[in-house]
Amino acid sequence: MISRLGERARFSLALAIAIVALAVVAIDSSSYAAQGSRAESDVVVAEAEKLIVQAGQANPVDTKLIHQAMDKLRVATKIDPRNDAAYVDLGFCYGVLRDGATAIDMYRTATELNPTGNNFIELADIYMRVGDTEDALLAANAGLVKDPSNARLYNAKGMALNDLQRFDEAEDAWEQALKLNPNLKVAQANIDALNGGPSGRGSISKHSAKAPASSAIH
Repeated sequence: MISRLGERARFSLALAIAIVALAVVAIDSSSYAAQGSRAESDVVVAEAEKLIVQAGQANPVDTKLIHQAMDKLRVATKIDPRNDAAYVDLGFCYGVLRDGATAIDMYRTATELNPTGNNFIELADIYMRVGDTEDALLAANAGLVKDPSNARLYNAKGMALNDLQRFDEAEDAWEQALKLNPNLKVAQANIDALNGGPSGRGSISKHSAKAPASSAIH
């Protein structure tokens, strides 16, 4: 009897070890598959971004290429639904097509999937573009919670504060941006415009270029 009980105990232990081993293998396989999906999705995003750049080189913007890029980006999100870069670029495309509401949805999805400082910069920018300054400020502040040393987020915060006519706070935000990154020329330009621009306070330049996801506050 003791011998049989011992054999059962050894069998149970061996079975438990085997189950744990299978679980580890399953986890590793799942992780590998997820990495593979992201890599595959990123390749499609890169193809879409080439189309976006080509579209931007045309005058006016080639909306046919923008739509082709969007088709690829949708494929990318199907391959990896958590690819925030695909949603950022979709947001840019909808912005080009002047669909601000959908662009905001895309950028918000990107921040939900990956709440990085850069994604919050994109969200703040689209809010500024559609004239929703309060939400732009909220987005910049939310980004700074995640990435408190991001100079471009402070620049974005300054842009929103300036539009809200909170000029002293805007200047403080831009000065903080320059402390973090003395080479951030847009922040210095904004301070210069605030204090001595041709039209006085509030005459802030909102234009800079970044491809493919162009933003006015980078």
